[in-house]
This record gives sequence, C-alpha cells and structure tokens, in this order.
Amino acid sequence: MSDVPETQATRLREALAALPTDERRVFLLHAAESMDYPAIARRLSITVFEVERLLAAALVLLDRHLSARGADSAPPGNGA
Repeated sequence: MSDVPETQATRLREALAALPTDERRVFLLHAAESMDYPAIARRLSITVFEVERLLAAALVLLDRHLSARGADSAPPGNGA
C-alpha cells in the first residue's frame, strides 16, 4: 500500500504534462506558487479573464485525465 501516494503523484505529473503549455503555466502559478489571478495576469501579460479561462480549462482537462486514468484502478464498490 505504500506505493499508493507515489502512484497518485505519478498520475498527477502525467496529467500536468498532458496540459497545453498556457493552461499548465497558469495552473502551476496558482496551485504551486499560490499566486492570485491578478498577479498571474501581470506575470504573463494577460488579462485576469484569460487567467480565469485558462485555469478553468486546466481544471477540466486535469479532471478528465485523472478520471479516465483512474477508471481502471478504482476500488470495487466505490458507489459508482
């Protein structure tokens, strides 16, 4: 069972690598560097609206990637 966190970390790294560059950059600035939307917009010379759009797209793509990859490894009887 000790490999479960490593497996999840690997899946997350794969999902992040699969993101388009702009979506990945915005997601990492927000999630890993704790930057707020206006700071990200200034850093990347884009609008706050564009930051919101890219972050929303990143979250959708990450969810799809992780859900698709997790479907084969979901525990039985998980209520699905």
